[in-house]
Amino acid sequence: MKYHPGRLCVKGLCGIPVILFFSLTCLALLSWSGAETFAAGGGTAKKQKTAEKKKAPVKPRAVKAQKPANTVQAKAAYCVDLHEKKPIVSRNADKRLPVASLTKLVTALVVLDRMPAQRIVTVPEHIKKIPKSVVGLKPGDRVAVRDLLHGLLISSGNDCAETLAYAYPGGRKAFISAMNRKARSLGAKHTVFYNPSGLDIRVPGSGKDEKSELVRSNVSTAREMAVIARTAFSNPTIKRICAKKSYVMHSSLNGRGYRIRTTNRLLKDNLPVVGGKTGYTARAGHCLASAFTPGGRVFLIVVLGSPDHFHDTRLIYRKALRDTEKSRAAARQRTKQPRVALNPGH
Repeated sequence: MKYHPGRLCVKGLCGIPVILFFSLTCLALLSWSGAETFAAGGGTAKKQKTAEKKKAPVKPRAVKAQKPANTVQAKAAYCVDLHEKKPIVSRNADKRLPVASLTKLVTALVVLDRMPAQRIVTVPEHIKKIPKSVVGLKPGDRVAVRDLLHGLLISSGNDCAETLAYAYPGGRKAFISAMNRKARSLGAKHTVFYNPSGLDIRVPGSGKDEKSELVRSNVSTAREMAVIARTAFSNPTIKRICAKKSYVMHSSLNGRGYRIRTTNRLLKDNLPVVGGKTGYTARAGHCLASAFTPGGRVFLIVVLGSPDHFHDTRLIYRKALRDTEKSRAAARQRTKQPRVALNPGH
């Protein structure tokens, strides 16, 4: 076989493109694989950062400072020891505030001044429109004043208050005037009543907001409500009714009866409660007037605008007991001290 150098060169040159193509293909594959790996690595890093963010500790929300459980939170409070005739607690005692259904203590006093307990009255037609706490009286019901007083004071029935006011000599307007005169006669100069129940009265055109300034509320002070409560709880009829946990009111309409239960939770406690009336509206908050007789003494306690009127009243009652015991202990100590005999000869 003859040697042809030119032919050999041609064959060698033909192999070079194949080698170059193969090399470039490998490099391309390696580059693509590296790029994919880099992208995957970047994605993993991103996921790790997201996971770290999720696992990062959440900052606790700022918690509002709460008042201690042994702190009275009512807007106004007043406690007086009627035996010593001195106040034990007095917080904003002369600040005029809405009193809600504490109003009904004056309602009861006015009723007892002019309306016999055995008198039968007819429930008016508009009674079904009375909101909030009601016994459930139906228009046309005929109920004794005595039973209406039970519904008024035990379950704080607004329908009972309105029925009594409409049955009063001279009607509802005369009844409200009598309520304000009664308050003045007791020395309550800052007390004003607009209705017999204690409900807020929205002035026409003031809108739907219950807390609007254009709303009339029965108002008084903690000190003046204590004076009113003292008079009310001294009345045998009111005192007897307020001590009941439940009662059945009777109606002459189809023999209907209304079972009512007290709104005063203090009656369930082992406390010497001899009188109590609750109250609540959105504007007034929770209100409570109570009378206690521990060891022959009488504590009158009124709280207005409280988030928990029963808790506040219990706290004040315990404070009254502690202060009374301290006073008695100090008095006993004074009597035990020996008297120093004065001898002018020495």
